[in-house]
Amino acid sequence: MGLGPFVTFLPAARPVGGVVQILGQGFTGTTSVSFNGTPASFTVESDTFLMAKVPAGATTGNITVTEHTGTLTSNRVFRVPPTTQLFVPNNGPVGTVLTIHGMSLKQTTAVSFDGVSATSFTVVSNTELRATVPAGAKTGHIEITTAGGTFTTCNTFTVTP
Repeated sequence: MGLGPFVTFLPAARPVGGVVQILGQGFTGTTSVSFNGTPASFTVESDTFLMAKVPAGATTGNITVTEHTGTLTSNRVFRVPPTTQLFVPNNGPVGTVLTIHGMSLKQTTAVSFDGVSATSFTVVSNTELRATVPAGAKTGHIEITTAGGTFTTCNTFTVTP
C-alpha cells in the first residue's frame, strides 16, 4: 500500500493498569513500548498488533514503540486519567486539608469539592495530592482534573460546621 511506518492505539484513554491495543507495522522483534517515556510491559500478537499495559507513573502523551527499524511514535496523544483509592479525612470544616491517594495525579490542574474549586492544592507525587476545603463547599464528591481527564470520587466528603 506504500504507507510509511505508523503507530496508533485503541482506546483513546485508559487508567494505570489498563490494557491498550496498539496497531502499526513491523512489530515482530519489538524491544520496548513506552507511554510518554514510561516503559510498559507488552505482548506482540502479530507484526501489526501488540497489547501493552499502562504502567504506573505513565502520564498523558504519545506512545512509542521501538522495533528493529527504529522508534515509532503514535499519531495522537494517549490520555492517562487519574484514579483515587481513598482520601483522608473523609469529613471536616472549611480549611481542612485532605490527603488524596490515587494514581496519575502528578498532572493535576484542578481539584473541586462538589463543583467548588479547592482553596489550594499541592501535588506531592504521582500517587498523592493535598487539597484544602474551600469556603462554600458542600458535602459531595471530589473531582480531580488532569491532562488525562477528570475523575470523580465514589465516596463523598462531608463538610462539617
